[in-house]
Amino acid sequence: MFDRTWMSLIAGLLAASWMGGPAGAAEKDEAYALVVENASAKVGEPTEIKATLTTLKGHKVSKGYRNRLIELSAQDEGVAFEEPVVVGKLESDTSVEFDIGVTPTKPGTHVINGIFRFGFHNAGRLNMISIPLIATVEGTE
Repeated sequence: MFDRTWMSLIAGLLAASWMGGPAGAAEKDEAYALVVENASAKVGEPTEIKATLTTLKGHKVSKGYRNRLIELSAQDEGVAFEEPVVVGKLESDTSVEFDIGVTPTKPGTHVINGIFRFGFHNAGRLNMISIPLIATVEGTE
């Protein structure tokens, strides 16, 4: 008979092998790059944060997947968002661009957050992942 420690260990090993284990996690980290250009504008004037997700190492953006940015929020009330969800524009087989419409409502630096839902593939394997967004909007007077 196995005690709970052994059962937990076996369950963990099975889960790791099913999910690709540590090697699979490293591959996902190297499969894409995120570049974010923060924004600055006068209070009350609209501007855009630019974010680009680019696949690496032979991966391609999944054209049939709705690549998007969701759950946009500001850590304070200093930013208004143009849209609650931003759909990415396919720039090439390896690149998706997001134009995040924002308007600073107060002076100062405002941190915003969101979650990219991004799909890419390579060698018949589809990956759909969540990637956090952390950006800033500078409101000037």
